[in-house]
Amino acid sequence: MTKVYNKNDADAHLVMLVAEGDEKAFEQLVHKYEQAVFSTIYRYVGNWDDVEDLAQEIFLKVWRNAKKFKGKSKFSTWLYRIVVNHCINYRRKHKHRYRQVSLDELTEKGVTPESLKVTPDWEQRRRVELVRKAVDELPDRQRMALVLSQFEGRSYKEIAEIMKVSLSSVESLIFRGRSSLREKLAKAF
Repeated sequence: MTKVYNKNDADAHLVMLVAEGDEKAFEQLVHKYEQAVFSTIYRYVGNWDDVEDLAQEIFLKVWRNAKKFKGKSKFSTWLYRIVVNHCINYRRKHKHRYRQVSLDELTEKGVTPESLKVTPDWEQRRRVELVRKAVDELPDRQRMALVLSQFEGRSYKEIAEIMKVSLSSVESLIFRGRSSLREKLAKAF
């Protein structure tokens, strides 16, 4: 099978070297993309404790599957496909970790009304948490499309490539996701 690498694409060249077992090339790719991968994982999973482990698993997949990269898309698109699929699978497998805590549970853990006193800083954190919760409740594909669009700044075309869906599907996912968020957050604010 002939590879379709663009000779001007430095990432594609690095992946070709990684496919041949070049650890230095792999380190360069990791260094270049680790912050973006960490950020995407966190925005999707919402738990810093899991981010590093998931990033390691993702980069291990890149190492093991570098030979499968055909160069038909940009490396970053291929990488984000791996990130998206890994995060979706992780969330499905660990749904029990994302449950709400009742006031009774908080009281049992020693949280007092005084510790929940509303301050401007506390109010901002509460709003951020309400948005995070609303995003977490979206269906997987809507959530990922919104994360890639709103937080990662990806174009709809890039999102379509990453998620392996049509451009109109991305538009629909983002529209439905935003509509759901507006509805959920209107009740909260």
